[in-house]
Amino acid sequence: MDILGWLWWAVVSVLGLLWWLLGLLWSVVWFLISGWVSTLLQIAILVALVFFLKYGWQRAPAELWRRGSAFGRFAWKWVRARETDATGTTREVVRERIRIVRVKEPGDVNVSTLMSLAMLAGLALLAAIR
Repeated sequence: MDILGWLWWAVVSVLGLLWWLLGLLWSVVWFLISGWVSTLLQIAILVALVFFLKYGWQRAPAELWRRGSAFGRFAWKWVRARETDATGTTREVVRERIRIVRVKEPGDVNVSTLMSLAMLAGLALLAAIR
């Protein structure tokens, strides 16, 4: 009878580990896409707010649905579209790579470098104050 208890414990342990790994995987995936979801939700709320202010609370849902479905059809057609030539058949697009070399002048400084220097200057001032 002890063997059945051990087998049950092994099965439950493996299933628990699999469940934990699935939760970890979902946490990583959600971490990666949560910024996009949050941004899209904020845009949707802003658009809904504009529609409710423009059309009123009774007419706004119908206008949102009508214009949203039109935009959805446009977006779906754009996603499914393929490039075609004049005869209407799809064609392969071959593009040349053009490399443009720009030589930096002695006074060229990008924003990232300026921000880093400003941070270092601020730290130096903070150290001088203390």
